[in-house]
Amino acid sequence: MKNNKDLDYSRLLDTLNGYSILELNNKSYYFKHFSLLQTLEVEGLKTIDIKKSIKTGIKTEEDLIKRAYETGAWTKNEEEKIKSLEWTIKKSTSSLSKIQDPKQREIFDGQINKQREELKSLSKKRASIVSYSAEHLAEAKKVKRMTKMSLFKDPDFTDLVDDDERTFLTGILFSTYSELNSRDNLLKATWNAGFFDLFCAQNGSCIDLLGCCAKDITVIQKGLLVVSNSLLNKLKNTKIPDEIYGDPVKMFEYEEKEEKEAKTSHGVEDLRQKMRARDGKLKAEDFLS
Repeated sequence: MKNNKDLDYSRLLDTLNGYSILELNNKSYYFKHFSLLQTLEVEGLKTIDIKKSIKTGIKTEEDLIKRAYETGAWTKNEEEKIKSLEWTIKKSTSSLSKIQDPKQREIFDGQINKQREELKSLSKKRASIVSYSAEHLAEAKKVKRMTKMSLFKDPDFTDLVDDDERTFLTGILFSTYSELNSRDNLLKATWNAGFFDLFCAQNGSCIDLLGCCAKDITVIQKGLLVVSNSLLNKLKNTKIPDEIYGDPVKMFEYEEKEEKEAKTSHGVEDLRQKMRARDGKLKAEDFLS
């Protein structure tokens, strides 16, 4: 099993090469990472597929949700709860990284996990309602196109994987893609595996580091450049505390405390805006900082 440092090097290597080797049943397959151009193309085709489905009478996700409201299969409170949980989990996860006390971290992490379970349950229920929507069917076609264009039997990317094999590889492919394209993993890869040093020395000509033109850059490579640039700007414009210097994720998330008065004024104005948007009503998560 690879240690964390080895994983950072391995992820950076895959990102720069533009492909990953997938293993299944003692056989190796080659996942050629999606390029920006390919992603734009499949998204365009997805839009066309949605329009075609609607013309044939297939309901949109919005139509199915409205119908579910009418029948009682789904409620507006549940719809709002999903949005609320997504926002709260995102904010809470960011706050978790700033908690130093192990016991407090454990308690807070437990609360987040409960929220994740609740979100998972609600999302599963909602998904069952919209599973035959025009958008869902178009998304399924999109996934099929993406896997078909990116899975190969050879490292030269000339021999496409058969349909049957591709079915079993789809889960591994998107798991690998999510792992590589994770913000935190990209930050660790750029900082710990040496890419960040080269990025800083390049003085803005970041695309040259990848040895390709903009249309051929992969989605993951774009993410690597974006987090590297954001981290560089953070180091330039923020005084990073010694206790977190060297941890790319903590440095990336660190924010200098503002003056108390300005911070309070800004927070009150945020709450006022939320009240106006919600007819004078506020929710518990509105007070989460």
